[in-house]
Amino acid sequence: MTRPTHLFLYGILQDGLGPDGGDWPFLAGMGLGAPATTMGALYGIPAGDSQSETGWYPALIPTQARFASIVHGSLHEAGTVDLAAVDDFEGEDYARTAIPVDGWDGYGETQADAYLWTAELPEGAELIASGNFAEWLKETGRKPWSGA
Repeated sequence: MTRPTHLFLYGILQDGLGPDGGDWPFLAGMGLGAPATTMGALYGIPAGDSQSETGWYPALIPTQARFASIVHGSLHEAGTVDLAAVDDFEGEDYARTAIPVDGWDGYGETQADAYLWTAELPEGAELIASGNFAEWLKETGRKPWSGA
């Protein structure tokens, strides 16, 4: 797989959602981000049962179906990020895939790699109609999965 120029982050890898409200150490070397969007269906996945105390993480499924919405995230220059470490962190339920993203420069689409959900949605998965994982966490009082 060729090295991407840009990464689109829409979930727990976004600034401030890492362990203890910080950032993930394996993203060192990534460029600063800017708000961006893409189209798809976004789900909250419990990291345990549906009343998960261990946190939640998101699943982005590219679709134009009726569940599609604008998915909010951030677009970053990939820089020198260790993509193998990020791939390992994301695990086998995600595939790093190039998708069209709006918002980098305000002039249309940019191709960026994002981690798209490839597995069946587990029991307890919840559609995030707003397409914004960070806002959904705030609105529901849930915590992001800490990776532990």
